[in-house]
Amino acid sequence: MEYKWSIIKVEVAEDNLVVRVDFKVTATSGNNTASVAYARNLVRGDSFIPYNQLTEQQVLDWCFKPIVTTWMDTDSVEQTSTFLHKDDGEAQAADQIARQLEKKYAEPALPWTL
Repeated sequence: MEYKWSIIKVEVAEDNLVVRVDFKVTATSGNNTASVAYARNLVRGDSFIPYNQLTEQQVLDWCFKPIVTTWMDTDSVEQTSTFLHKDDGEAQAADQIARQLEKKYAEPALPWTL
């Protein structure tokens, strides 16, 4: 299975800071393909790269950073979950291709043409 991540579009604030990214992964296995798209809002970081110097890989790296959510459960115990776009996207695309492969039908010669 091959995965290709790409940026669909970005939204930029007045100060040339990327604030939102739409991106997708496309998986390919033989003749089968599947895609999963995401949107990610970015927060201001400590470093700034001028917009015209950004690379697609740099923006994807920002999108691949873990999203960590922390909350208190009903017993007042702190809980944490981590979401990774890269892992989730590749798993979903692979699952789509697996479902495509399960639905393959044979295409035999028509009996009246034999």
